[in-house]
Amino acid sequence: MEANKIKLRRRWVPSRIPVNSPNETGAIAIMFAGALVIMMAFFALALDLSQLYNRKMELQNVADTVALAAAHELDGTDAGISSALQKASDRFTASLGGLTYQYGKRKLNWSDLAMEFGTSPQGPWRPAQDAKTQSNGLLYVKVETGGLDSSYGQVKTLFAHFFTKSPINSTNARAVAGRSAIRVTPLGICAMRDEARRNSGGELEEYGFRRGVGYNLLDLDRPGSSAGKTFTVNPLVSNGTITDVDTLAPFVCTGTMAMVRLTGGSVTVSPSFPLSNLYHHLNSRFGSYSAPSAACDARTAPADVNVKEYLFNGGALWMDATPLGQSAALLESTERRWTIAGPSAAPDGTTGNQFGPLWSYAKAARYSSYEQAGESEPAGGYGTFDINAWNTLYNPGKPKTSTTTPYPSSTDKPTPYTQTSGTAFYRAPPLGNKSLANRRVLNLPLLACPVSGNQATVVGIGKFFMTVSATSSSLYGEFAGLASEQSLGAQVVLYP
Repeated sequence: MEANKIKLRRRWVPSRIPVNSPNETGAIAIMFAGALVIMMAFFALALDLSQLYNRKMELQNVADTVALAAAHELDGTDAGISSALQKASDRFTASLGGLTYQYGKRKLNWSDLAMEFGTSPQGPWRPAQDAKTQSNGLLYVKVETGGLDSSYGQVKTLFAHFFTKSPINSTNARAVAGRSAIRVTPLGICAMRDEARRNSGGELEEYGFRRGVGYNLLDLDRPGSSAGKTFTVNPLVSNGTITDVDTLAPFVCTGTMAMVRLTGGSVTVSPSFPLSNLYHHLNSRFGSYSAPSAACDARTAPADVNVKEYLFNGGALWMDATPLGQSAALLESTERRWTIAGPSAAPDGTTGNQFGPLWSYAKAARYSSYEQAGESEPAGGYGTFDINAWNTLYNPGKPKTSTTTPYPSSTDKPTPYTQTSGTAFYRAPPLGNKSLANRRVLNLPLLACPVSGNQATVVGIGKFFMTVSATSSSLYGEFAGLASEQSLGAQVVLYP
């Protein structure tokens, strides 16, 4: 009985409920207040950092935009530097799309101090004022927003100044832009003379080629041999030879190489350009995109604005007598394998129709015009000869223009290619396709021949106008002068 009473007593003993003391409650409040202060501080710091980051991104967008716009203008000339600076200024003053900061609320003003120019993406860099008069080789631009008004990069912070000891923190941005490709087709041919420019009876001759004269590009060589020579120039910056057609095809389609300089150094070559596999790709310039293998894309390899073929036996209607061939007749010697138009005077017995179609794209240039203008050819070109000069320029032979369909005489459309109507000299590209003027001009590396091994020196870049479509065994081009390498930038990109 006593035992049951004890159990019963234990069963009814109430549980103890812990009660916080006043000291413990105060400690929690203090800890919460401290944590809240820290949380607010981190929140303020995050807000400060986000403002700095956003300002950095705004300035980076400014630097990238200006660098790309300016780099498109660079061609290695003083005028290119001035144009690049003007383009940069224009981006700031544009009424629509002008450059701003602080979430679009404020506009920026341009300063030439923010831009420098270099010969490579790594520099060395030259200030804008110096570059204006020392522009040779300057094909890259660097933009530093720190060269603009310093207030553009300043952000007033709430909490970061506890670490930096200043309520104002600054940021800026940098961008480098320049070309990454050059508009040169990776087909190399021999330069036919050592002299870049020569006075040939008052006419300007360039590396042995005469403007307005057609050449069989597969049948040239120096020194002379039983066959012409061509070379595949590696379109990539590497030392290995490239002969794979699929690798070469995109470069042939677009007429570009993935490098920025060719002349003044050694390039990697392999003998014999594989024309039989790539002539379809060259013919994209005539709006032809069908090929047994992968064809060109009309978007990246558009047709020319005039795809008329100037065939020697029916397409060169301005010639009085039907030419005997698509190019000037071959002239073989132990020194060179070239044409009757190559020597200072054509051989005795030469007839007018042996010169092929003349001046379909370009006219013969006067040497005196070159002497006056210098190596930098004016935008309008060197002064040219009139059609009446054929008697002296191509003598013996003395070809004549047709009286039925005479050579064009207007100043705004001076050659058959420049015509934009009719059927004698003009044919429109296929409908629906993008077209581009001068796409039929192949910029080709002129090599110092003979070439030994797989390394060659590019002495210049010749412009050759495709008078007719290429075939698996033929490629004809009318010489149109030398191209300034610095003017052939194809693609501009941002560099790290």
